[in-house]
Amino acid sequence: MQEENFGPVLAIQTFRRYDEAITKANNTPYGLSGGVWTDKGSKIFKMTQGLRAGIVWANTFNKFDPTSPFGGYKESGVGREGGLHGLDAYVKLGV
Repeated sequence: MQEENFGPVLAIQTFRRYDEAITKANNTPYGLSGGVWTDKGSKIFKMTQGLRAGIVWANTFNKFDPTSPFGGYKESGVGREGGLHGLDAYVKLGV
């Protein structure tokens, strides 16, 4: 749970409470992406707001709008790509 793996890897941990799940998920120096799987929409919003990751998917994985900003969190990735956030490094407004 403390390594950043690339490839088809599914890491599973047990938990009993919401706050325990968030603590375990955020207890890593990395944060490129994550996923939440549940049948309750309210749990999706609660979980995704607490996770420290560049992108969090809900009930799917690796599907997003290519114009959306994407980037890692903590020691994963450098900056943002795509969307308006990705253009900030290349654009100077108000000259």
